[in-house]
This record gives sequence, C-alpha cells and structure tokens, in this order.
Amino acid sequence: MYIAISILIFGLLIAIHEFGHYIAAKSFGVGVPEFAIGMGPKLFKWQGKETLYTLRAIPLGGFCAMDGDDTEEAGDKSLYAKPIWQRLIIFLAGSFMNVVAGFVILLVLFSSVPVLGTTTVSEFVPGFPLEGENGFQVGDSFHRIGGHRVYQQGNIPLLLNLELEAGGTVDVVVIRDGERVTLSNLPLERRVFTEGEPPIYGFIFALNREPTGMDRLAYTWAVTRDFMRQLPLTLRMFTTGQAGMEDVSSVVGIVDTMNQVGTQAETVALAMWNFAFIAALISISVAMFNLLPIPALDGGRIFLMLIGWVVEKIFRRKLDPKYEAHINTAGFMLLIGLMIFIMYQDIVRIAARALGA
Repeated sequence: MYIAISILIFGLLIAIHEFGHYIAAKSFGVGVPEFAIGMGPKLFKWQGKETLYTLRAIPLGGFCAMDGDDTEEAGDKSLYAKPIWQRLIIFLAGSFMNVVAGFVILLVLFSSVPVLGTTTVSEFVPGFPLEGENGFQVGDSFHRIGGHRVYQQGNIPLLLNLELEAGGTVDVVVIRDGERVTLSNLPLERRVFTEGEPPIYGFIFALNREPTGMDRLAYTWAVTRDFMRQLPLTLRMFTTGQAGMEDVSSVVGIVDTMNQVGTQAETVALAMWNFAFIAALISISVAMFNLLPIPALDGGRIFLMLIGWVVEKIFRRKLDPKYEAHINTAGFMLLIGLMIFIMYQDIVRIAARALGA
C-alpha cells in the first residue's frame, strides 16, 4: 500500500508541475495540443476544444506539449511567437506550482501540531564548554552558521557538521537582545554529555507551545525556504567531497525510503503525516532541480532562451531553433543515462539489504 501511495504522490507532483506550464501557456494564448499525466500508453483520453487530455500508464512523469516548442514555427499561438517575458513565465510556472504545492502541504501539516520548534537556546547541557560572555548565552537565536541562514532547528546540527568538517572551527551569528552578534572561530564538537546517550553539541532549544496563526505561517515559510536551498547545499557538498553518488537516490530509492517510513510508523495516521511531509520536500526539490541550467530541464531552456535573446540583440539575427532542439535532446539522453545509473545503484542496495535480511 505504501509503495502504491508513494508512486501516486510522484505522479501527482509531476502533474502539478506540468499544470503550472499549462495554465501559464493558456493564459498567454499559447496552443497546447496535449496535456498528459503519466508516460507510456494512453489509458484514458478526452478531447477538449483545443487540447487532448490524456492519462497514461506509467505514473511517473507527464508533459504539456505547446505549439512551436523547439521549432519557432509561425502562428499567433506558437510559443516562440510570444515575448520573451511571457516565455520566461511559462517555463518558470512549473517550478512555481511545485513550490506553492509544497508550501500548502506544510501549512496544512503545521496547522495541526500543538508545538513548534525554535532556534532559540533555552539552556545548555551540563558541561557545555562555550557558555558565557564570549560564547553562547541563554536566549541566543541562531541566525547564520558559516554564512548559511538558519531557518529551522534541524538546520543547526547539519550546518555545524558541514562547517566543522570543512574547517575545524565555525563562525556563528546569533540574535541577542534584538541585535546580531558574531561568534568567530568556535571549536564546537559533538560530545557525549550523558552516559549512554548519543553525542550532541550541547544546546537545548525552546519550544513554542502556543503558536499563533502567524507563527505557523512564518514557520511554514521558513521550512519552505530551507527545502529550497537543500539542492544548492547538496551541490556544495559534492564539490567539497562531503557527499558522493552513493548519497543520491532515484525514484526507486525514494519510494523504498517512503515505504520504510510508512511501515515503521506507529500508526497509519503518523505514516500519512510523514508521507505528506516528504511529499512537500520532494515537490520543492523537483522545483529547484528543474531550474538548474541543464539542457532539457526548464532551467536549461531558460538559459538557452536568454542566450538566443542576447545573440539576437547583438547580431540582429535569431539562432537556428534546431540547435536548441539538438542540445535539449542530448541533455535529455544524458539525464536518462544518469537516472538509470542511480536507479541501478538503488536496486543493488535494496537487493543487498533484502538478501542480508
């Protein structure tokens, strides 16, 4: 059941992304011959006034076909007959819808929780070595760690690990009595403060036990912004060697993780809450991934479109659209190859775990 739900979640998130492109294209008068949810053979189709709506067999993907896409064919309803700002909005609309979907899911989830975490220190574990006038104080709120904004409590150990592994010490900016205070070159480290407990940094954080509607809204936006920066943060970890291909998962790996989360949850309700939270993370991650300037992705198409616009302004001639089509096709094939490789890694890992069990 949980595997089926996970696959449906993926299909829904892709449908939301393509729906963003669809709404933007329709709003600007771009023709949409077909709007498809899923890939592969057609299971259901309905012909609208202009658009063929299809539901396809494989619930992982979808597309919004637009007139003149990659061809710059003539016609008022052609994509490339529209001004560049309209095309830019059309390409951005898919990712925008995914971010909105993630935000709405999180807002619904956080509207039901009685307590919200904070980044404000309420006390320290006995033996914490950096408490005092030149260190941390009760009431300090974490603002930045090593140049990275702290959006939620869970960021603090993650960013401390990241910075300390890279340099051995860390710079932290806290909010103290309404002002920003910089604590430089701190030799923080994880320590076992209580026998039998896992190592921690020694901070104990306050809880917001009576959150208002505005508190929940602000918390939701903070978590959304945190999810939006996870991709660039991960890319940085790749460049520093703190992450590798073994840390990347395909759809198979993510579905397997969600299945484990579901089966390990104490109740079905808790499993659904966790699924919704992961769905918000995936939705926002899909949005950010699609904005990377890689051919075949929305970000790559935006990049090539802007390059073409600059060339046209400078040299007074348009780039041949077939070059963009070739580049996008090559980029798509490379992405497919990478996805197959990562999927193979996930299948091998899952099989090894099953055989070990």
